[in-house]
Amino acid sequence: MLQRFTSHVSPLTPRRAFTLIEILVALSVMTLVAAAAFSLLASVSKAWQRGTALTRDLHAGDFVIEQLVGALRSARYRGPEDGLLLKKKGSGANSQDSLSWVKEGSDLVGSDTYMAKTFHHIRFFIGTDRSGSPGAFYTAWGDEYLQTEDFDPDELEPQLLSDRVVGLNIQVATNDFENEKIEWMDKWEGRCVVGGDLTNHLPRFVQVTLFLKPLDEGEPPIEMRRLVDIPIARQGIR
Repeated sequence: MLQRFTSHVSPLTPRRAFTLIEILVALSVMTLVAAAAFSLLASVSKAWQRGTALTRDLHAGDFVIEQLVGALRSARYRGPEDGLLLKKKGSGANSQDSLSWVKEGSDLVGSDTYMAKTFHHIRFFIGTDRSGSPGAFYTAWGDEYLQTEDFDPDELEPQLLSDRVVGLNIQVATNDFENEKIEWMDKWEGRCVVGGDLTNHLPRFVQVTLFLKPLDEGEPPIEMRRLVDIPIARQGIR
């Protein structure tokens, strides 16, 4: 007699799979995380770029202002023809003043020029290069030029110090300290006429404000200010 065997097959245990909704939620979370990471990376990169640009501009501004301060502190006064000449143009961040005086030493002109070893005239101003871009410029000339009747300092080739400086505001203080009060002035003219320009003796203090190009369009310019005490003006020049 045949014995009949019946095999019992157990059903497979069902496996749990991700539903469509779970996959969509996971993708959404990953997208948000990636977007946040990208935004953070972009912000850090932009901040780094702004910091680098600001450091570059501040170095440029420091160089210009240190040269200008050194040149002003090297001012000399041999007579009325050596007085300081201040010309005002614009106001505030749009100021493009110019300043002329006599000095000695290597500030602005460099140590490799003959003028560094003798008296020479300096004009510091905001101008434009051949492409029309603004910057801080200077011109320098020695006394030998003044012997030529048709000499015009404005015809000298300007030397660019920095194209990051786009504004210059100058104020001067009187040498009258009887009332122990400094009187700041935008005008400095008087005593002698050289080439049709009114000049004056040397002031005791000069306040220099440089304006650097803004980092981004629409932002205010970067402002740098320095108060200069002219040593020779303490020696009783009036």
